[in-house]
Order: sequence, then structure tokens, then C-alpha cells
Amino acid sequence: MLGESENKKNKTILEDHVAKVKTLEDLLAEQAVRKAVTAYSRGADRCDVEILKSAFHPDAEVKYGSYDGPYEPFCQNVVDGHLTMNYTSHTVINQYYDIDARSGKGAGEIYVLAFLSTSQSGDVMDVKAYKEKKSEGVFDYVVAGRYVDQYECRDEDWRIIHRQYIYDWSRTTDYAGHDPNGLFEGLIYRGKRDKNDLSYRYLKD
Repeated sequence: MLGESENKKNKTILEDHVAKVKTLEDLLAEQAVRKAVTAYSRGADRCDVEILKSAFHPDAEVKYGSYDGPYEPFCQNVVDGHLTMNYTSHTVINQYYDIDARSGKGAGEIYVLAFLSTSQSGDVMDVKAYKEKKSEGVFDYVVAGRYVDQYECRDEDWRIIHRQYIYDWSRTTDYAGHDPNGLFEGLIYRGKRDKNDLSYRYLKD
């Protein structure tokens, strides 16, 4: 059996390595940050540039490699590129945050899977060239990456101030159609990539 001193040592090691919410204010701040993160995904998949931009403060910047710069042109490029695709789905998975409500600053690492289907080819951030360049066939893509974000609270409003995208891996397969075997024919309420989507009946813009 471990002695009292060894137990105390192990407890200290554990406390030093476990992510802790320091205060209730930090927890509430983290929830506000999560809303900004999910607003980005919602705006991207509904092709709603205003919702997409709502995730960012006005002077925010993004770094993707194919585009590094102010967030507004980036958001417009995302929407314009997505409108050429058959479908998109940006799924937030693991989220790890370090938020300090007192200082009004924080950071986060967000794992994301993007499901895309398109007949275009080339860099999606070079929208004009991308829209004009066709691939040989239609393909489905799964892209795994991470957003490494910095956040700030201004006038009690938490948003992204800087987003660094890290590409991890991707998979490409031939497009087989939305439902070639008719498994989902009865699911008649279908998603839309505009304000005709049913979600707009229940959620504010």
C-alpha cells in the first residue's frame, strides 16, 4: 500500500495535469466560445456568410496556408466554394479549451471532420479558378483537421480573434449518390444550404 506522502505526491501530479475549470465565470466563458465555434460550422454548411462571420471579431485573421489574412474575404470564399459542392458537413468533435474569464482571453484546439462532395478540383480558396476547373468525375472527401484558436471577450462578447487550421489527413472516394439503395427515402425533411433550411424556423440568425 502507498504511504500518505506518496498519495499526496500522486494527487499533486494528477492535479497538475488535469484540465480544471477555475471559476463559474470561466465555465460560462467557455460556453460562449463553444457557441462561436459551432456558429462557424453552421454558417459554412448553410452557406450563410453572416452566421459564418459572426464567429469572429472584426479584426480577426485566419491562417490556412492557401489563405492567410483577414477573416471576411475568407468567409466569402468558403461560402462561394461550398455553393459549387453537392454537399458539405463540418462536424466538431473533440474540444480542448484554456479560457480565462478575468483576462478576457483564451485559446482552444478543436478537432473537426469535414465531409465534402464535389466535381471541382484545385484549391477551394482560389474560388474563381476552382469554380472553372472540373475533375474527372465526382468525388466524396473526408478531411480531418484541427482549429487552433485564440479568443477574446469584448463588451461581454466572446469570439475568435485568430484561427490557425492544421491539416491532419484526408480520404477520397468515388461519389455513389446520396442514397443509391433508397434507405432514406422516407426522410422527407431535407437540409437546405440557404435560409429555407428548417433550422431557421427555430433558431435566430
